[in-house]
Amino acid sequence: MPTEAFENLLSPYTKLARANMDLWAQFSTSPEVMSQTLGTAQKMADQGAATASNLFMSNAFSDFVMGLFKNWLEFWSELSQTSMSFMDQTSKTMLKQAPAMATEAVRSVTDLAQGKTPRSRPAAA
Repeated sequence: MPTEAFENLLSPYTKLARANMDLWAQFSTSPEVMSQTLGTAQKMADQGAATASNLFMSNAFSDFVMGLFKNWLEFWSELSQTSMSFMDQTSKTMLKQAPAMATEAVRSVTDLAQGKTPRSRPAAA
């Protein structure tokens, strides 16, 4: 259960990383970017900052930025959903375990009040 819950909680992060890597690959290999970046060192020497500004004004760059916004919006939406699901699972688990935990706490306090050494349970695996 804990492994599955944490995998679900981490899934928005992995999805965001994959989506952004795909977006970078799409942007960097687009024909518009490739035509502007091939021989960039020579172009920069000849034309200066105009080459870089052309890249930022390209359709490929605007698609890239819009893709980043979309990826991040999806990430925040999924993260909030998985966080709420994780909290719901955790609260249900706590409610199931609460009576046993309370019984154990009362038993330990009673043992201490009677001068006995409280029992200890092995840690859960």
